[in-house]
Amino acid sequence: MSDDKKYSVQRKPQREIFDRDEVHGLLDSEFVAHVGFADLDTGMPFVIPLGFVRDGNRVLLHGSTGSRLFMQLAQGMDICVTVTRINALVSARTPAVSSMNYESVMIFGKPKVLQDDEKIEAMKQLSNKLIPGIWDYAQEPSAKDFAGTIIVELALDKVTAKSRKGGPVDSPEHIALDIWAGTIPIERKLGTPITSEDSRVTTIPDHIKNRTL
Repeated sequence: MSDDKKYSVQRKPQREIFDRDEVHGLLDSEFVAHVGFADLDTGMPFVIPLGFVRDGNRVLLHGSTGSRLFMQLAQGMDICVTVTRINALVSARTPAVSSMNYESVMIFGKPKVLQDDEKIEAMKQLSNKLIPGIWDYAQEPSAKDFAGTIIVELALDKVTAKSRKGGPVDSPEHIALDIWAGTIPIERKLGTPITSEDSRVTTIPDHIKNRTL
C-alpha cells in the first residue's frame, strides 16, 4: 500500500496485500494491536499490546497517562503497529513446511496526540469498536477518566500487509507419501453473555445480546 520500497514485503513478496479494502477489513475485524518502539531513555525495544480501532485512514490507540509508552508517544517517537489474524493451521507432510494461514498489517509513523473534542470522539470510536452501542447505553466517562487517558492517531500512510492462503506446499516426493495433509480452519465466535453477580440489571440489553464478530 505504501509507495516507499522500504515498507514493502521483502520475504515472499508474492504474499503482499495491495488492496486497501482488504487491509481495512483486517483492521476492522481485530481488537488488539502490538505496538513496537525503542525506549527513548534506555534504547531497549518494547512491544506492547493495545486495544485499537480503525477510523477512516487512521488507527486510534489509547492508554494511561502514566504509561511508559504513551508518555513517550507524546514526544513524537516513531512506532510500528502490527495487527495479525490467524485463519487456519496448515498441516503438511513434513513439519518443515507446516504453516499457518494468516493476514497481517504493519503500520509505521509518528502518532499524534488527540485533544479536546477530537479525544472525546476517539474515545467513543474505541468504546463502540469493543461493544457497539455502549457509548450511548452506559454512563459517560467522567472528567477524571478523560484526564487519565491519552489517545493517539496514526495515519495509514506507511503500511505493509501480507497474507498466506491455501493448503500445504509440499514437494513432489512428499506429496507421494501416505501422510494426511490439509488445513484446520480457526473459527471465532462470541459466547453467551454472563451477567455480573453485582449487576442491578439482569436483562441482557440488545446491543450486548446481538453482538457478533
